[in-house]
Amino acid sequence: MESFSRYFPPDPAAAGWGWRILDAGRQQIAPDEVYPGDGHPLGYLFEASGRRILDEFQIVFIESGSGQFESASVDSFEVAAGTALLLFPGEWHHYSPNPDTGWRESWVGFKGADATRVMHQFFSPKNAVLKTGRRGELIDLFDRLLYWIDQDTAGRDQIAASHIPLVLAFLKAELEDTDTPEHTDAAIVRRAKAAMLRQLDQRTDLEGLARELGCSYSRFRFAFKRQTGHAPREFENRIKLNRSRDLLLYNQLSVSETADALGFSSVFYFSRAFKRAFGSSPQGWLKAQAKS
Repeated sequence: MESFSRYFPPDPAAAGWGWRILDAGRQQIAPDEVYPGDGHPLGYLFEASGRRILDEFQIVFIESGSGQFESASVDSFEVAAGTALLLFPGEWHHYSPNPDTGWRESWVGFKGADATRVMHQFFSPKNAVLKTGRRGELIDLFDRLLYWIDQDTAGRDQIAASHIPLVLAFLKAELEDTDTPEHTDAAIVRRAKAAMLRQLDQRTDLEGLARELGCSYSRFRFAFKRQTGHAPREFENRIKLNRSRDLLLYNQLSVSETADALGFSSVFYFSRAFKRAFGSSPQGWLKAQAKS
């Protein structure tokens, strides 16, 4: 797709959707070419100081080339191909390609109630520069987003906007793997959850799992509690109890068979845990389901 940009007027009808695209585009900046080029409204240009403040969120994805980025929260940073820049409303920023390489960028500007919640809950101006290993997938997503904003069809804006949370999901995954203590803990907990789900028929050796993940059990337990709100064993039991309802209702296993399938030490312990979680015994819950 060749360089182009679109800037959309306010659309009150789209406000309730939760994600609203305000502008999007792609441009190729050749070495030594003036940046950002022609065709952009005055409010989107950089000031004489080199800075800019927007009244919207933006994702700027550097598909090729290199350059620099800085903002109120991030010191000057060298940007390489495969890097996403996250811009927040009211946060001054500046970025530009290196004169000797130029770059190719895609971007989307957006607002909305859901957009605001996601951006403030999962991202931060302090982590505005995200190097991703998903370069191909993100280029494909921007290809589709840019295709849809150029269509003249019903639902165009909502269909195009639906690509934004998917882009952010990829970026959130990269953020969780960032090499800081907090995000390393998130990766440990994510792998621990996957291990628990793979072996629901067993009682997980939590200390052994912590060793496999390369950390002490005390750190593992603390990280798990902070990330999920539950201790590891409590979380594992909640997974199993949620699964038990499917086994009882849809697989039509007996209470004893369900307890065995999920690695509970006894039917008594399973039934007691089930009642504590759902307010009735397994048999009572099944009777209530049959009446509903």
